[in-house]
Amino acid sequence: AGREREREGNKLRFLSKMRTATAATAIGRGQAPCHASALARTLASPPQRGHADVSLREKSRTVRMRMRMRRLVVKARASAEEKIDPTTGLPISDSDVVKKATVEINGTTWSYRYTVGESKKPTVVLLHGALSSSYSYRRVIDLLGRAGYDVVVPDWPGHGDSGVPAAGKFAFKADDYVHGLSAFLYKVIGKEKKFVLATQGFILGQYGMLYALRNADLIEKLVIFNTPLEAKTPLPGILQKVKGSEGGLFGFNNPFAKSDQGPLESVEAANYMQGGSPYFLDRDDAETYQDPFYDQAKRDAAQSMMKNVNYEELLKTLDEGFQRWRVESLVAFGTSDYYVDWETAIEWLDDKRTCMKFYTFADKMGHTVQDDYPERVAELLQNFCEGNDIQKKSSLKRTGDFTE
Repeated sequence: AGREREREGNKLRFLSKMRTATAATAIGRGQAPCHASALARTLASPPQRGHADVSLREKSRTVRMRMRMRRLVVKARASAEEKIDPTTGLPISDSDVVKKATVEINGTTWSYRYTVGESKKPTVVLLHGALSSSYSYRRVIDLLGRAGYDVVVPDWPGHGDSGVPAAGKFAFKADDYVHGLSAFLYKVIGKEKKFVLATQGFILGQYGMLYALRNADLIEKLVIFNTPLEAKTPLPGILQKVKGSEGGLFGFNNPFAKSDQGPLESVEAANYMQGGSPYFLDRDDAETYQDPFYDQAKRDAAQSMMKNVNYEELLKTLDEGFQRWRVESLVAFGTSDYYVDWETAIEWLDDKRTCMKFYTFADKMGHTVQDDYPERVAELLQNFCEGNDIQKKSSLKRTGDFTE
């Protein structure tokens, strides 16, 4: 009960901070502080009405009633458990294809989502980035599973539903994450089985690339989604804050910031997940990303992860390692990423072998492409796995809210 009260207290404190968010929360995006405030309103209860003009209030009420009626028409075709897809406007049923399981790796619980497909198709492993989880791939997993693929998507330690490594057994350095992933895949997939690896995002996404370099014999094909590759890409402000110092202008290091060595009171995971995308997160998705970090142990794990990464050295290691890379690979970017400029990926590929191809999505997609347009991501992965020609398609019209 005491732990639950502490969790609720942490949640309330976080929501209070989000409601008073300033431009600092948008560092790394070049966006106005209203973006952070909008997310706070998504996570928190709606504000009370003021003395607005009556006619305007009536118009707002009419619009809301029409939206409710539209939702009711759609929901009439759905069960109580179904959710409306913001892209298609159609009901999303809880998938009977996607399963969840856990496995113990060196004393740490790894949670993962998976599907069981056809033996003739390759296994696909999907890796998320810092402050994210396997939840970001939820619809991609379902689409690939229905297409007959074995899919395995773990939550990295300290993220999602995975546990936090015990003190003394895990140093939260690159080697610890890579060795942990190796042990996880050995236990879940098997020692000799090759697979297609796709990775995305800051730090943990880059650790996925590091794993590939050290285990090239197991990688059938590699896909890199919106992952920082050049040193000119700074850590987003929220990650800098978790690391121990506030970010400076446009996300670059602030030389005047004081390092905060104490425990973090909050980790703004939901704000971070939305910050790289041109779309607002809905309340349920924002809560899912934020929920793990109401737990102090997971905030401590995130802090340890960031404090123990040498970002510049990691980028240098990946750059040098992939100059000798020979496995067929695809670097695919959403071009509306507020954290990573897609043109930096082109620069990074200049001195890499021709086995590494580049692709940009035609649709408006941000940092977490798998969350913005899962259909396009699943389609690209399927075509790449099957050796089909990869061609751009005309952009879909997403019905979700834009942040710009």
